[in-house]
Amino acid sequence: MGTAEYFFKSILIEGKGVHALTWEDKGDLVRSLIVLAALFSGKQTYPLLLTSAELAERELGSLFSIKPILENESNDQGYEAISRRDSFLLLFLDQAAGSSIGPRLNGWRSAFAEPPGTLLIIRSADFTDFQRNAPDLASFIGPRISDASSMLSIWSTKISDKIRAQIPPKIKEILQKLPGEDPSEEEIVGWIKSHPPVELA
Repeated sequence: MGTAEYFFKSILIEGKGVHALTWEDKGDLVRSLIVLAALFSGKQTYPLLLTSAELAERELGSLFSIKPILENESNDQGYEAISRRDSFLLLFLDQAAGSSIGPRLNGWRSAFAEPPGTLLIIRSADFTDFQRNAPDLASFIGPRISDASSMLSIWSTKISDKIRAQIPPKIKEILQKLPGEDPSEEEIVGWIKSHPPVELA
């Protein structure tokens, strides 16, 4: 069990690769994303919700300006070319979408790993299906997997002044489309006040 700050800071320092954040309780997910927003303050992020294979192809093709290599074509990297992107990709997978979207995402695995990296956000109950249906992409994730429902509500004094009860509008819009009840702003404010910053090693 670790802290959201430690998890997201390690991703920020690494600056590339594919990472995963699983969640079960919507409130835990919201709280972890508040810490992410504080840590990534000043950094560009690109939140994207994928609900179907067709949407995945369209959105990712537009984002990367490339087409994934077909399964019967030989290419170790899985993509033809990629233009440099400046934004850290927050890729939300809709409930039970792993089975239909997973196979399509395999072809983008190397593109996702390019700097500054990608964070896959998926419900814990759907993660096993995702791994089974996107084995190539899942193999890229490596050890960077954490569960929002087990993250400790602790953050350092270095980011405490950046912790806000509000989350970025685009992320909030996506969260409203995910299952579960969003915590109110009053609840978030109370959570922040009840967890004063500490000196983390």
